[in-house]
Amino acid sequence: MLLKTKQVSDELGVNPTTVQRWVKYFELSCEKNELGHFLFTNETLEELKSIKNDLRRGYSMEKIKAGSTEKSSDIKVISQERFEQRLDRFSVRLEQLERQLEEKANEVITVQVLQHRSELDELVKKVTSLEEKLIELEDHTSIQEAVGQSSGKVKRPWIMSLFSF
Repeated sequence: MLLKTKQVSDELGVNPTTVQRWVKYFELSCEKNELGHFLFTNETLEELKSIKNDLRRGYSMEKIKAGSTEKSSDIKVISQERFEQRLDRFSVRLEQLERQLEEKANEVITVQVLQHRSELDELVKKVTSLEEKLIELEDHTSIQEAVGQSSGKVKRPWIMSLFSF
């Protein structure tokens, strides 16, 4: 039975374009219909399934094409002791990285706190300066009021004098 590209892509769970790309790249033998569309046999479908499985295992397309996925040299078996040694080294390194990350975070926070502290100091200086100016203005106003009361004149606000002309 011959299958069309769409049927094969549904069977493999990939895009039809992916099936076409694999056929061309791996130079699989497929029949074509009168419109030039691929027709797949069950054997070709099995080859495509094998390719998909190899890709899923992390092999590159070049490696699959070269046929080096079957070699035992790709699979390394290490002893339990060696594995535990590597795991211990990994754990130690992970702890070092976590400490470094925590130190870096603390440094960043310290810098930010110092920046905020200097900004707050500047704001306190500005507020103090404004308070001093406000006190001066209040003193100046109270002096003018005292002078105005002693002369007997009623002093109009200066804004009113603008409108009296």
